[in-house]
Amino acid sequence: MRYTTIDYKKRVCRAMNFISRNIERDLSLEEIAETASFSMYHFHRIFKAVVGETVAGFTRRLRLELAANRLLAKQFDDITTIALNCGFSSSQNFAKAFRQHFGTTPSEYRKSKIGNRNSKKENALSLQTIYDSDNVFMNLLTNDRRTTMNAEVREMPEYNVAYVRKVGPYAKETCEPAFGELMQWAGPRNYMEPGKILAIYWDNPDVTPPEKCRFDACVIVPGGTDPEGQIYIQTISGGPYAVCHFEIKPDSFQQAWEEAFAWLCDSGYECNDKPCYELYHNNAAEHPEDKCIFDICIPLKCKI
Repeated sequence: MRYTTIDYKKRVCRAMNFISRNIERDLSLEEIAETASFSMYHFHRIFKAVVGETVAGFTRRLRLELAANRLLAKQFDDITTIALNCGFSSSQNFAKAFRQHFGTTPSEYRKSKIGNRNSKKENALSLQTIYDSDNVFMNLLTNDRRTTMNAEVREMPEYNVAYVRKVGPYAKETCEPAFGELMQWAGPRNYMEPGKILAIYWDNPDVTPPEKCRFDACVIVPGGTDPEGQIYIQTISGGPYAVCHFEIKPDSFQQAWEEAFAWLCDSGYECNDKPCYELYHNNAAEHPEDKCIFDICIPLKCKI
């Protein structure tokens, strides 16, 4: 059997997702390869050819970025505990790997990031700040400008989605091509309906290098839908989410994300390590005021 480049990318994406969702576990290469339906013999080389990193390097980077996010989100938690909970065997191994990756110690990293945030009087946690200050996709707004937001904690369903993945900065140049390719496939099948279109942000660009950030343009599809071409299939896990509802102009997305996490900080809930997503309810071009109606969905560590 012969495989195309798209076949390889599709299966490697499955492996990447599996690693992300089990990042705290000590995964064997055999287990990861089996998830992607590859033999162990060639999997390591195929993964590096597609991703640009070895399996071990990719896993180590995700663990370090998870730890960095937790250092910022849980500023009073013990660093050793964070290290062990992120899959590192000891605080010494963690400190060495962290310094090699970020160029500073975990404690210095925490102090500098939180200090900068406090000095700027920012309202939201650095964790999962989706658009950075140089983002050409959205115009930054001043902190005294507020959107209209309704927020609640809701049990969200599990979604079966078709998706196109792009790796790069969370900006127009990355996101638009992903949705363009998705629409070419989903439009003729009448899948592109309001309330069924999502965007998944796997990484935090305050921690992950922008060129390595993963973005998925998604549409909800019936169970049993087969992948096709550049269209892959995955499941978005259900459970408790903070669902922050907005009706805003397209240039207010940055402010919306800041307000969503400001609300989370005040709510007393804690987000877990699954990716956030946006769920879209309309086509802004068809709105009389050109407004985007959508939810920012933040996964939580709680039971409803």
